[in-house]
Amino acid sequence: MKRKLTMFLALFFVGIGIAMAQTQVRGTVVDDLGEPVIGATIQVEGTTQGTITDIDGNFQLSAPTGGTLIVSYVGYVTQRVPVASNIQVVLVSDLELLDEVVVVGYGTTTRRAFTGAASAIDNDVIENKVDINPIKSLQGTIPGLQMSVGSGQPGAPATIFIRGRNSVNSGTQPLYVIDGVPFETGTQGMRSSEGQEMSPLATISAQDIESVTVLKDASATSIYGARAANGVIVITTKKGQRGLNIDFTARVGMETMPSYPDSYKLTGADSYRELSKEAALNGYNYGPGLGRTSYFRLYNEAYGVGLPYTDEGAADFLEWYSGIPYDSPYDTNWIDEVTRDGMIQNYTLTLSGGGETPTSARFYTSLDYFDNEAIIKGKDMKRYSFRLNFDQAPNDRVSYGFNSNVAHTVTNMGAGGGYFSDPITQAIMMSPLSPVKNEDGTWNFNTTTGYNPVAQRSELGDKSEAKQYRFIFSPYATVNILDNLSFTSRLGVDGYLIDEFGTWSFLQPQGKDMRGLGENGYVANFVTTITNTLNYNKNFNGHNFDVLLGQEGQKTSYKDTYLAGSNYAVDYLNDVELTSTPSSASTSRRELVLNSYFSRLEYNFNEKYYLSGSFRMDGSSRFSEKNRWAPFYSLGGKYRLSSEDFMQGVDWLDDLTVRASYGTSGNQTVGNLAIMDGWYAYRNLYDFGYNYNGQPGSNRLQIGNNDLKWEKTAKFNIGLDVMLLDFLTVSADYYNHLTKDMVFGVPLSRTTGMNTYYQNIGELANSGFEVSVMARLINRNDFTWNVSVNGSHNKNEIKKLSTDLPIEYTYQIVEVGRDYYTFKMKEWAGVDPETGRGLWYLNEEGDETTNNYNQAKKRYVGKATPDFQGGLTNNLKWKGFDMSFQFNFSVGSKIYGNHLRYDEQIGNSFASPYTKYVEENRWRKPGDNAKVPMLMFTSGVTENSHSSRFLMDGSYLKFRSFSLGYTLPSNVVSKLGLSRSRVFFNAENIYTFSDSEYRGFDPASVGANGVQWWNYPTPRSFVFGLTLGF
Repeated sequence: MKRKLTMFLALFFVGIGIAMAQTQVRGTVVDDLGEPVIGATIQVEGTTQGTITDIDGNFQLSAPTGGTLIVSYVGYVTQRVPVASNIQVVLVSDLELLDEVVVVGYGTTTRRAFTGAASAIDNDVIENKVDINPIKSLQGTIPGLQMSVGSGQPGAPATIFIRGRNSVNSGTQPLYVIDGVPFETGTQGMRSSEGQEMSPLATISAQDIESVTVLKDASATSIYGARAANGVIVITTKKGQRGLNIDFTARVGMETMPSYPDSYKLTGADSYRELSKEAALNGYNYGPGLGRTSYFRLYNEAYGVGLPYTDEGAADFLEWYSGIPYDSPYDTNWIDEVTRDGMIQNYTLTLSGGGETPTSARFYTSLDYFDNEAIIKGKDMKRYSFRLNFDQAPNDRVSYGFNSNVAHTVTNMGAGGGYFSDPITQAIMMSPLSPVKNEDGTWNFNTTTGYNPVAQRSELGDKSEAKQYRFIFSPYATVNILDNLSFTSRLGVDGYLIDEFGTWSFLQPQGKDMRGLGENGYVANFVTTITNTLNYNKNFNGHNFDVLLGQEGQKTSYKDTYLAGSNYAVDYLNDVELTSTPSSASTSRRELVLNSYFSRLEYNFNEKYYLSGSFRMDGSSRFSEKNRWAPFYSLGGKYRLSSEDFMQGVDWLDDLTVRASYGTSGNQTVGNLAIMDGWYAYRNLYDFGYNYNGQPGSNRLQIGNNDLKWEKTAKFNIGLDVMLLDFLTVSADYYNHLTKDMVFGVPLSRTTGMNTYYQNIGELANSGFEVSVMARLINRNDFTWNVSVNGSHNKNEIKKLSTDLPIEYTYQIVEVGRDYYTFKMKEWAGVDPETGRGLWYLNEEGDETTNNYNQAKKRYVGKATPDFQGGLTNNLKWKGFDMSFQFNFSVGSKIYGNHLRYDEQIGNSFASPYTKYVEENRWRKPGDNAKVPMLMFTSGVTENSHSSRFLMDGSYLKFRSFSLGYTLPSNVVSKLGLSRSRVFFNAENIYTFSDSEYRGFDPASVGANGVQWWNYPTPRSFVFGLTLGF
């Protein structure tokens, strides 16, 4: 092996200097009309050698035999051609980009003919991202798409809203379609409500994806009917190509804790001691004058501790109260103790090949291994996947093939017991005076909470492991009945198995009390889809027709089991079957059927006037017979003004198109989603097996409603597409969505035994605009520079609720006329400079304040939905180098730091740590203009109650990603037996600029509702990679 490696390196470096055999190349460059292109650049790939064409479009130069020439000219698509003695190159105008293929429902069309609103990213964007869940590459690249990633756990799901949230209580996530087959993407995990969740999308390798298209308006989505109200995301995987191409890509790197504000970091041991003493003494000195009881004095007298009310006495009180020595030699950074520099490894081998003739078989296959050792100890994910795609058209009448994928993932998700026992949560609550281990090497549980988050993630600590098994198989066959008439039948099978195991160990208080708890969950979900389509197209005298008729049937079968027990005999054997005390056991199974008939018509005249329409009838087993079927439709049109005769003299305008659409799509995911995901939304449901006085029985779960039906969203869109000066492309859209018949749980009398009854009653609107701009700033010689910018604004408004009264929560409100994510809470008025007490505004309006929390009225203080968001991407290429970087931004949103009520405690959680924000901004003496109230350990502390004290500006600018690569010259790699070689570096989540008052890990990693808890921070990652082509 050593000799082979030495020989490889020798050939590599020596080969650079080898004189290559040269070919004298003569050629001509013309445009698509046959006219010579003057001044076109011809460059030998991987070198600085080149020339330009003369007045007749001719050129000549010497080039390495077997090399490649790059031919480019502003306003035309760059071409790569093999070296030969005589060459004629036909450059195609960039306007041909209008013929770019757009993936739509049950087929494809061209950008030129598409009347709808859609955005797409290709493989280059997806592969340059590091996350194991490839769908996260959409963040900041698609206008109108809002993505919220509430956890940095490897494989965690993302919440996506396309043009706003379109429902209140029903499904809000888009439909995912992979290679023409709907894909199960719901969040999984038996403790998903506690943040231990997985996304099925993480079973897909980014290396296998050719493109991702986001369908937005009615023209694009209505063909999918009852599942398309929230938009559609279409994923297309790679196909085989002629010849044989073998690529191996290796990526190795690390992930670290992200950069986050110093104000959110905890103080060290010295500051902790001083602040704790200050809180105790302030409580004694100022508490009685404020009508509060000093706990220092109360405990001191009640327990006869006998400490003086001095600095020394406060130090001794801290030791007595916490049980931790005041002069402890430790200064433990618990965040550092539960985190680490994680490691990322990803290895992918792909083979793509096929014969040279049109009738030859083509295949694409890949093997992928991804190992993500996360930044939090004991949390990680591994994925093994295999894909095989096959296509063949043996003659003009028949074509067939299949797409298949098999994946297995293993995810370690965290500690048992919910958010409170999560390592990050506990680390923020730990005193720096507490060591991780005692002097004898045993785990230290003499902490402020009784937990030790490092012990919890040790070998005998908590476990939460999920194994996913995914199998997708989608064969198809197409028969060309006539030259213009074809029939396609496709079968889709999506099998999804999850095996979860978790323990609450002896190394945490909850688990210790019950001598450990073990649980095992198993889920089997199978989706079978059969789609048959008949397609007819006809062109005559400038008239172009494309007609689609189709039928689709889908059946989903689901089954889960859950088993739990407690009281283990020993702490190191923790299978559930080894428990002594059964805790619970349950099973459930259900089926869902959807049957559909659909059609689509597209027409254009002379590629100037375009019309499209679709119609679909869906029937779902979720609803009773009277409402089982529902129609959905769309109408769209487009007018290309730039093709009119009166526009032909406008040389600077390459394309000007106006388009509009209107239609409806539906949402079948309705009802009480907590009961069997709403699959039996209209039925009366009962649970059996309940024990009443030693007898079996039943319990009513749901009151049925035969009148329950689909939620329906009407979508209007008008758009403008412009191409200027052969380099600038602008696309802008305005949209207005109105969801009617929203399903709500209407209150019922308790005498019924139930508290809600679900019916169609609400309305919700979303309106806004989105824009994307792409500029080819430089496209000459061997240097190109493309810049793309996108941005969007969405206004969300509740139109109708189940009652005339708003739905009001502790700090949020759902109210007619307002955004769904509106904050309403008591408004913080600052700190009284004379007393150090907190102030709130007294009334719903006005400037009058009060120091009595209970007297203050709630106010509307903002919303979580951003006013504007988007991204900026740059792509540069120079010779063999390529570089890209992306910035994401969001402005106008609010974030409520619910966790800050605990993290920024002001002495009321005595012996708990303090943040640097509290240390640097606290009130210390009369006259201080402080942001944080006086520290005091007393009764009646309400300053940490829910109020806008913890409401922050959620605006940010994030340096999202950076990529740098170098492709070795072909005349070098060919001597090594390679077809190509590229080295690269990728970085993600590099830095986030946020408001100076923001305290948290990342404003971009907060859920859509804007409520920030002790979330798993999104890591910063750095990866080096190498791709070899054979």
